Amino acid sequence: MNHRHLMFIRHGETQANQQQLAYGVTESPLNEKGIGQAQATGKRLAAWPTTYDRILSSPLSRALETAKWVNAGLDLPLKIEPGLIECDLGDWEGITYQPMHDYGYAVKSIKDDAFEGHGGESPNTVYARVEAALTKTLSRYPNENIICVSHGSAIAHGMAWLMKTRPKFGYQYLMHNGAITEVRLDPEPSVLTLNDYGHLDEVLQAPLGQPANAQQA
Repeated sequence: MNHRHLMFIRHGETQANQQQLAYGVTESPLNEKGIGQAQATGKRLAAWPTTYDRILSSPLSRALETAKWVNAGLDLPLKIEPGLIECDLGDWEGITYQPMHDYGYAVKSIKDDAFEGHGGESPNTVYARVEAALTKTLSRYPNENIICVSHGSAIAHGMAWLMKTRPKFGYQYLMHNGAITEVRLDPEPSVLTLNDYGHLDEVLQAPLGQPANAQQA
């Protein structure tokens, strides 16, 4: 029996990630490490046991550039899916991770699906947006395995929807830059690999003790 699969890839490291800046919908290009992560992820997928049929990417350049590097050896159809864009952080776009942590952004988002104290998108809003994008995608391509290249928070919400877990901000699904998460969709969604970044050399991994996401609790 052939099973359908959905894969999430988090974009490579950006200049903002390196500087510990919280960029949601703000553009920040991949840095040298991020390009290396994307290339390594593409090489890993070239030998991946599951065959994929197409790639969808967030419209932000850090995700789209990652998708193009990943696709270099796969040569799959690649399309932008606006619903995979990162969470809008509102008034907090561009602040450093530390004040977000001090304010308790992640903790408040975990406890309250309606939290929008930052003037941006609430977990409810991101969840609904990503759910709509994935539902549309799975309906439009019913017989295909799909790779989605997106962002830490967007993927976390998408995984929470797929796995029917709570909170809607699925902090347990946060991913390292360049990491892979694969879900078998039928008969019920099941996680085959979660936040797998074993293909990244030590120099391509986040420094020990440094958060890989602005949303970490």
